[in-house]
Amino acid sequence: MKKLMVWAAVAMAAFSVSANAQSVTTKGGYEYDKNQLSDATVLNWNIQTCSHSGIEPETQKKLAKLMGVPEAKVRLEFCRRILTAYAKGTIPYDDYVQFVQGHVMAPSISRALRISGSALSKPQSPGQGDIVLPVSAKMDSGETFKGSTIASHGNGRFSVQSSRHSVKCSGTYDLKDRRLTVSLPIKCSDGRTGQAEVTRAPDLMSAWGKVKLSDGSAGRLVVGSVRKQP
Repeated sequence: MKKLMVWAAVAMAAFSVSANAQSVTTKGGYEYDKNQLSDATVLNWNIQTCSHSGIEPETQKKLAKLMGVPEAKVRLEFCRRILTAYAKGTIPYDDYVQFVQGHVMAPSISRALRISGSALSKPQSPGQGDIVLPVSAKMDSGETFKGSTIASHGNGRFSVQSSRHSVKCSGTYDLKDRRLTVSLPIKCSDGRTGQAEVTRAPDLMSAWGKVKLSDGSAGRLVVGSVRKQP
């Protein structure tokens, strides 16, 4: 899943202390990205990715006051409100250009940032906005695992079931860890433990790697749709 150019430019314009104008996408590109964001999974993923952008302390304080949120929530709320408004078509292209190139906060952007400004949004019900990807592993012992990974509200977890139907294995991971290759601990219901060495694709929507369990078995795993593993 690609990072949309619009949020990248807007985040740079809002979070950076540099007065230099940022590059903007074409109107056609703007409309294309808006259509992409109409997909809830794409919107959620881009909000999460945008929220990891750097921000200067002074800018963070100003945005916290404008949006009516704690400073710790500024990046996530800024990205959520701007991208949600953009997906709904309430931020015209001309306003976007003025903000990115001239740091002019047009009324449409100001309104978007003030939405729900008096209080933080209530947590979503379980399952809403989650990013779910299929995961499978094949061990050299012949045992196979199938299940899913779930990214939700800054946390990640995975759960798979063995071809030995009563056995389940699971674990967690940190969505803030931006390294492409990570080690994930595994615990299984039959007492086995293990570790997976996972390499994520740049878009973070697929991964591949190796897994080894405490009984000595080893295998390979795939997350999402991976056309070719190295």
